[in-house]
Amino acid sequence: MTAALPADGIIARAFGGAVIASATAPGPASYDDYGQRFVFVPAVGDMDHYALDVECRSTPVPPQLERSLRPYFSRLGVPFFDGWTRLEVSAKLSGRPVLERVNEIKGTCLFSDDENTVILRVDTSTHWIAVGRRRHFG
Repeated sequence: MTAALPADGIIARAFGGAVIASATAPGPASYDDYGQRFVFVPAVGDMDHYALDVECRSTPVPPQLERSLRPYFSRLGVPFFDGWTRLEVSAKLSGRPVLERVNEIKGTCLFSDDENTVILRVDTSTHWIAVGRRRHFG
């Protein structure tokens, strides 16, 4: 069961919660290039830590990021913004800046720090969407 959702509507579901478009709902949020705010609303009573990243499918890849990350994402067999949104979510869950995570990726795990972190794709026809969860124990 998810918490009461605004009338904005559900974009996607993940981890028993929902990604919605909302200007005011509380929760992990991300903005697309047009200023639309997306929020992940976890299931009622869920104590895990979540992160969200959203990019428009029409967004051009920034040239500097293209040079540094496209070869790595290509080796993984993922489109650029599939990899980028997962990298952003991983950074948010770890509490570290995304550019710090970029500097760590050479020869390491790109998307998570440990077995307690899971990142799901819930893409739509218009957006790349990644939702990550870090398990809360205790």
